[in-house]
Amino acid sequence: MSLPKISVCIPVFNGQDFIKEAIDSVLNQSFTDFEIIIVDNHSTDNTVNVVKSYSDSRIKLFINENNIGMIPNWNKTMEYANGKYIKILPADDLIYPNCLELQAKILDEDNEQKISLVGGRRNIINNKGKILFNRGFAKVKQTISGKDAINKVIKSGGNIIGEGGAVMFRKEILKKTGVFNSQIFYVLDLDLWFKILLHGNYAFTPDVVSAFRVSSTSASVEVANKQKEDYFNFIKKIYSEKEFGLTYINYKIGLITTFVLTQLKKLLYKFVIK
Repeated sequence: MSLPKISVCIPVFNGQDFIKEAIDSVLNQSFTDFEIIIVDNHSTDNTVNVVKSYSDSRIKLFINENNIGMIPNWNKTMEYANGKYIKILPADDLIYPNCLELQAKILDEDNEQKISLVGGRRNIINNKGKILFNRGFAKVKQTISGKDAINKVIKSGGNIIGEGGAVMFRKEILKKTGVFNSQIFYVLDLDLWFKILLHGNYAFTPDVVSAFRVSSTSASVEVANKQKEDYFNFIKKIYSEKEFGLTYINYKIGLITTFVLTQLKKLLYKFVIK
């Protein structure tokens, strides 16, 4: 039996409210050569039954005997992946119908494997699926060096590359980078993306490929402040590790921009996310 081209990895814990929408968004893709790896982290709600209600053979469910923690569970989904390419899809997010086709095509055409990470724009949605706004690395298609991408991200003061649903990468590269680091919760995705970008270029498409869900349960000043603290520490770490190539001016701009964006995020939590 041939292996799938893409592994869509969905880690989940008590995700009964949105897991069906996440799975359906993958099953509705224009590209069909994929598997869906779902690792349930010992849920106490109806998540497992929702997953078991599907009969599609591309869906593979694994259930942890005990809760191993969020980030170890994310990493476990990648351990089970058989595909050439990997996409991490949090269980409350979704991807749009052409996402896998667009991103796999970019990697397929990269014969010299100079591209290490592929990304696209994403919608930010609330609990009801309402689009709040749209974010992305740029407004035009581009391929830039990994270090240039890192500098642009830090300068922006936030994660303009996006969450797992917005990116795709080769499974093989994890042998060089390692997996998600559970010690830096609020920037764990950027930490891995940056490690991947040390090994190649970043290819970006302006197409909206995914949706990232924000909810009132996480919308608080306390969370925003913790995110700022983690991001400050992350910026300092990246600047101190010279292999990332972060310039002094972008380091300083990143610190200032992060502070400003945190204040804006608090307003967003207060007045927009409902």
